[in-house]
Parts: sequence; C-alpha cells; structure tokens
Amino acid sequence: MADQIELRLNKIKTSYMNFFKIDDHDLQVITTDDMYTCQKNYGFTESDIRVLDEAKARANWAHVAACMKYPKTMDEPFTLIFKRPYLKRVDEAELYRLMFHELTHYVDYKDYARIHNLSSYRELFQNRETALFQHWSEYHAERRGYGAYLKHRHGVRLKFDPTPRKIKIMEEETLKNMMYYAEHYINTAEYGESRQIYFTMHLLSRISIWLQILPYQVEDILTNQIFKYRGMEWIKKLLHLFLKYPTLDEMDPHFPEMVRIIAESMTMGKDEVFEHAACLDALDEIIF
Repeated sequence: MADQIELRLNKIKTSYMNFFKIDDHDLQVITTDDMYTCQKNYGFTESDIRVLDEAKARANWAHVAACMKYPKTMDEPFTLIFKRPYLKRVDEAELYRLMFHELTHYVDYKDYARIHNLSSYRELFQNRETALFQHWSEYHAERRGYGAYLKHRHGVRLKFDPTPRKIKIMEEETLKNMMYYAEHYINTAEYGESRQIYFTMHLLSRISIWLQILPYQVEDILTNQIFKYRGMEWIKKLLHLFLKYPTLDEMDPHFPEMVRIIAESMTMGKDEVFEHAACLDALDEIIF
C-alpha cells in the first residue's frame, strides 16, 4: 500500500503527464532511504561496481536527492529514484520541482532516442557529442522544475507580469540563485571542475524563467557589472541560444553551436570542450 509520500509523488507525476500529454507506460518511481545502494540495482553492471571507489562514490551520492536511470534495453522502463529522508523534510513546491525535473529528463531521453533512431540508450555514451545534449537536458529539466516550484511556492505563473509583488519575488529568488550557484560553480575542490557546466545549466534555466515573466527587469540584471567581465559572456550566449531554440527538436541541430560558444569564450579547442563536457558522463547511467 502506497504511503503519503508515494501518493504525493504519483499525484505530481499525473499532473505532469496530463499537462504535457505524456504516456508513462515505461516509467517506474522508487523511493529509498539509501540512494547509493538503491541506484546500483538500476544500471550498474558487476564490472562497473568492481571498479568503483566505494567511499568516493558513496560520498558523492550523499548530495543526491533524486535521479533518473535509463533502461539498458529499449523495452525496459526508465526509473526515477527519490531519497525519502529528503522528501519528508521539504514542502510541496520542492516536491514539484524534483518530480518535474526528473520527468523532463525522462521525456528528453525518449525524444533524443526518437530523433536519432537509437536502438539502445547505451549509444548515448558512445558518441561524445551527446554530452552536449545531456547538459542541455539539465537546463530543460530544471527550467520545468523551477517553473513548477515558483507556481506552488509563490503562485507565480509563467507569463509576463511586471507587478511589484512579482518583481520583489524575482529579486529575492535571483539573489538566492546567484549566490547558491556561484558558490557551487567556484567550489571545484568539493564538486570538481566537470560539475561547473552542470551548475551553469541550472542557473541559466532559472534566469530564463524570470526573463519570461519580467524581461526588462532581468535584462537590467544581465547588463550589470557582474555579467560584464569576459568570463560570463559564454553564459549569456548560451542562454540566448537556448531561448531561441526552446524544444529538443529545435535545439538538436544547434548543439555544435554550444561547442563554438564555449570554445570561443573559454579559449578552448573544440576537442577540449568535448573532453571537459564528457567528464560528467563518468557516472554513466545516472542523470540528476
């Protein structure tokens, strides 16, 4: 019999599926007290487990509240895993963010397989260019997740609405987001350089939501001093690229442009960009 947490997750999943008109016949949702141990049942092979640094892997999983595991074969279900202790202490808005985020990964990976006629999701990790899709999916997933969070935390809907109340919420949320993601971006000692682009995708998704609601106010923020130095230019260029091509079908032909933006702005060769981006794939079948 489902408990209250599972009932709430299923309610949120149903609302997502109905709104986006998604068929969920190949999806299962699991809650667990131990994310690291649970996720090993969905994706890792025995050879993968043998080469893992157990202590390091478990430490990395201590930060994870939810993840998606894609199936080994096309006729098996996707798996969404959620950490029960975390779910018990967060509010409804955060539950919506988490579920919408993970469900969007599910949708993105199915769509990518459709567009590229994949016969196995393993093919995603046999072509280095798919690392760019994975990073874009982080942007897309957090954009939908954060949009759901704002609606259920603040009653904010994703439409142009320059009212004093919305401006105040935007200013508070933007400051909080920038401080949080800036700390995670620069803290490479704990999170590693390969995670910088992951945190960048999340920040871009949240800025993009507010650009939709309060375009003039957010444009003012993006022209402030913090965004003027050269190190931030690639972030703004990526944001404009993602806004120009909002769906995977539209964005898919333009992933090479991501490489160009990053390479030009960070003084890297294209091969270096792929090497940097592909570092995130070290976790293989785990999508946060």
